Amino acid sequence: MSRKELVLLVSRAFSLLLIILGFVEVTYLPARLLTFSHHLNQASVLATHDYHDYLTKFYLITGTFHVVRILGLFLAAALFWKCGPRVEALFSSQQDNRETSW
Repeated sequence: MSRKELVLLVSRAFSLLLIILGFVEVTYLPARLLTFSHHLNQASVLATHDYHDYLTKFYLITGTFHVVRILGLFLAAALFWKCGPRVEALFSSQQDNRETSW
């Protein structure tokens, strides 16, 4: 197996790990959305829904960053799956530029 094939194999394995982590994060998304919608429905009738309540802000921010984390995992998985020159340079060390000092 050549070095390039080995780097491709490691890159694809890492990409599959990121895809699995992304899908695990997706499973937590309905609970976050349910909690956010539950809190909005439990608000006072006299209060306006201008998102100034602490818990509303908290659930909105955590939900938003959860979606950003999911998108980041899937984007990173796509980049590692393609295994471009940068990924290849990341996984393979350049021994031509190193000098061994025994």
